[in-house]
Amino acid sequence: MLRAGVAEIVITPPIGVELQGYGVDLIRRSSDVHDDLMAQALVLDDGQTRTAIITADLMGVSVDFTHLVRQRVESQTGIPAANVMLACSHSHTAAGTLPNRGIGKVDAAYVRLLVRYLAGAVAAAAEKLEPVQLSVGRGDHPALVWNRLGRDIVDPSIGVARLERESGDTLALLVHYACHPVMLGPKSEISADYPWALRQYLKNKHPGSVVLFMNGTCGDIDPASNRTVWGKATFEDVMQAGAALGKDAEKALSKAANIKNPRLNTRQISLTVHYDILTLEEIRAKIANYDAQTRGKTSSDELKLLRHYRDYYRDMEKRLLAGQLPEREDSELQVMTISDSLALLAIPAEVFTRQGIELRGVSGYAHTWPVCYANGLYGYFSPCEDFEVNGYGATVAPSFFDRPNFRSDIADRLVEAAAPLLKW
Repeated sequence: MLRAGVAEIVITPPIGVELQGYGVDLIRRSSDVHDDLMAQALVLDDGQTRTAIITADLMGVSVDFTHLVRQRVESQTGIPAANVMLACSHSHTAAGTLPNRGIGKVDAAYVRLLVRYLAGAVAAAAEKLEPVQLSVGRGDHPALVWNRLGRDIVDPSIGVARLERESGDTLALLVHYACHPVMLGPKSEISADYPWALRQYLKNKHPGSVVLFMNGTCGDIDPASNRTVWGKATFEDVMQAGAALGKDAEKALSKAANIKNPRLNTRQISLTVHYDILTLEEIRAKIANYDAQTRGKTSSDELKLLRHYRDYYRDMEKRLLAGQLPEREDSELQVMTISDSLALLAIPAEVFTRQGIELRGVSGYAHTWPVCYANGLYGYFSPCEDFEVNGYGATVAPSFFDRPNFRSDIADRLVEAAAPLLKW
């Protein structure tokens, strides 16, 4: 018999904290709260295994932060740290929680408190376990997704799961969808963007329920509202987009299949990520180039970006000389499975659509949800074609994550490493 417990808490930071994302040194301090940032915790227990899923309205968190949350959850609840998944929505109108270079200062006091908030939500959920019936389904919602790189490939699929009480009421819903929550652009109001509106719609349809949103492989996917005018959507636009997504999620739920005698399992493997380390001469040439470009520039925005890259390479030079620039690093891939019906693959990176489709193709599970921004965030695991055109994810974003570029085979290595985890 499957039992589940849920909890939902407000994690809105104080007014004045910097929001994260969108550009270099924007110093985008929050001025108001449009909708509260939320975190949800779902604890599942099949009588032998207990797991916890945390979803949160955050741009991303570090691996170290994930470790702290997991350890606190284990201490408070007894749920093994390895059985805890932390998935962020990737909202760009949320407080700075991810260590970075120039895209939003991290508020250390808020981050310390956030560890306690998230672990506490799991503890609360673990105290409320009750028998549930699980159903899982799939639908499509093409209206919101747009490939911002001009390619034809998108993944409009919606993954849905429902946990139903013995009374017939909905205890919790899980929704998986792949799209950047960046409809609003660099506003100063705190907001979860379209996942907020999605949750509002579904909560109205399922009173008393908790809705967990999990983002997918949307490294190349923006909201369609950005197609003509980028980042200028209103809150009314966001509400309409979230409701439309919710309607199609409801359609998918109406066709969801019950899972009989569900069994829980959690596994992890290490994915070694390799960096493309420049030589000392190459680094110094880049420093000189960016230094030269700053001379005579009058545009403050242009100067910010040039100085950002110059300082990034200056620090890289120092780290290389000090022997502190590793050629490789081990990252974690985690999968939570429910019988042969559902696999949640936690990926600590931004991943492109093609790799999400490939991951489903190698999976032996009826439903496979690649969950990005989960258990940490290393940056973009861009495909080789993005490296070939010096794309944003491959060659620009690493400076914001304060890492060297990954090697161009990183996306292929992700799929190869994940394949054994997805075999039933």
